[in-house]
Amino acid sequence: MSAPDSTPNDARHVSGRAPYAVGDLGQLGSTRRLMVEDHEYGSVQSGRTRIVAGLLMFALVLFLLVARLAEVSILRDPVKRLGFAQNDMPIRADIVDRNGELLATTLETYTLYAEPDKVWDPVETSQALLAVLPDMDVDDVYERLTSTRALVYLRRNLTPRERQSVWSLGLPGLEFKIEPKRIYPRGTLASHVLGWTGVDMDGAAGAERAFDAELSMPDALPKKLSLDLRIQAALDDELRKGMEKFQAKAISGLVMDLQTGELLAMASMPDFDPNQYNTALPETRLNRATMSTYELGSTFKPITMAMALEHGIDPELPMPVNEPFIMRRKSISDDHASKTPLAMFDVLAESSNKGSALYATQIGIDGHRDFLRKLGLFDRVPIELAESAAPQLPPEWQDLTTATVSYGHGIAVTPLALTTALASLLNGGDYIQPTLQYISLGQETPRRRVISEDTAAMMEDMMRYVVTNGTGRNAAVKGYGVMGKTGTAEKPGVGGYQEKRLVTSFVAAFPHSDPKYIVFVVYDEPQGLNETYGYATAGWNAAPTAGAVIERMVSILGLPREPVKMAETIAIGGYP
Repeated sequence: MSAPDSTPNDARHVSGRAPYAVGDLGQLGSTRRLMVEDHEYGSVQSGRTRIVAGLLMFALVLFLLVARLAEVSILRDPVKRLGFAQNDMPIRADIVDRNGELLATTLETYTLYAEPDKVWDPVETSQALLAVLPDMDVDDVYERLTSTRALVYLRRNLTPRERQSVWSLGLPGLEFKIEPKRIYPRGTLASHVLGWTGVDMDGAAGAERAFDAELSMPDALPKKLSLDLRIQAALDDELRKGMEKFQAKAISGLVMDLQTGELLAMASMPDFDPNQYNTALPETRLNRATMSTYELGSTFKPITMAMALEHGIDPELPMPVNEPFIMRRKSISDDHASKTPLAMFDVLAESSNKGSALYATQIGIDGHRDFLRKLGLFDRVPIELAESAAPQLPPEWQDLTTATVSYGHGIAVTPLALTTALASLLNGGDYIQPTLQYISLGQETPRRRVISEDTAAMMEDMMRYVVTNGTGRNAAVKGYGVMGKTGTAEKPGVGGYQEKRLVTSFVAAFPHSDPKYIVFVVYDEPQGLNETYGYATAGWNAAPTAGAVIERMVSILGLPREPVKMAETIAIGGYP
């Protein structure tokens, strides 16, 4: 029996083969087409399609992951890529000295805070934090972690190592954010000049406060101060050594450019570290150079001499300092009484109270007060610092007041105020406002004439004579023509002036041939030593300290030695 014919549409399935057509069957005598469909082939094709789609999807996901990784690690803000919250970072420019040396800058630090409602176990969390931050108060931390507030701060200014230690604890509810911190890389150096900022990065004291608006400007350049860090370090070191040596209660000093008013250095001790200002004692944060007022004694006498010259008194006229001086039943005396009358040069060199009083009383109350006012001694010093005290003036000005103020008693001013006034006598006769701002070469500085050039030249010679022949001999630096004046004053107290509590000071300027710099040093209650024969007066402490500062300055600045303008003479007898 023959097989039944297959219809043209009959399908045959051949494994592993694609559909095909069969033609010319021979005996049938006609051409037919046989279509064979492979179902397994369709499944394979479908699988291949799914695989390709999967690969494409995987590639797309991988591309997105790589792009995200690149965005996070390269393009995104580093604060955000660490996963920390960040507040708006205040902008604050650096502070540098006149040579570009860094004095203050801003760094990012970590602040640890908690969200109490997310803390699982406050006790465990408190104890765990104490293990890595042992100086924390565990009771205080626990109290904060159980607070009803949404967010509580636990610690500011964590170091990267401390942050990592806390992070590694893996405790829920603890978070970090990056906050700015003002850093003072020089520590205590120039701390009273620089001041500090508050937690919100606003200037709170010193230059930080004085130039706050300028420092906070967007894209602000570093603020250049007038300070010279090298001279600041020299002044700081000599004051610190002097304070320790003479066991003084406090000490302060400053260095000023006579021609521009720029403060090259200013220091006050005891001092503090502005990086830890919140733990500093009030007495260490006090800038004694600008805030403490003292009766500065005989460093006032050059002002009296200049006033006498301006009023036409003959400097060669001998004054009867060998005779008693009594006014309103008060006797004015000299520490080193002279047996002969003295002319003006020797009145200043031997620091005669009588001579100063005689000159001042000849001029009178009104003339005396007008002259002091012209030198700025009746007002707060117009410096950028908010920390600048007004003088303490006599409540009533009588002829006896004029006599005592002429040698620095009865009026209390800051060291900066007297330095500025004395600078006017040594820079050619101009009052120049002191400043902490850097003044570039050729920049004009406001000035006003207070004494004549002839008087200024005479004062330079007279104060040079104090160092060569008078109480300032211990401040001499060979080859630099140091000019100066000592001042020793008893501190007022209950019942009057206290003989054993002294304020000693020395003003120095150099070089004599062309005065450029003025140095002022003030000791508060220095003690006498065996090497000073028990004396604690300015010639034994403030004068040599000022001289040591000058000696270091000339080396730092590379100033050449100069020929002596006035002949060096044998120093007068007696103690300085």
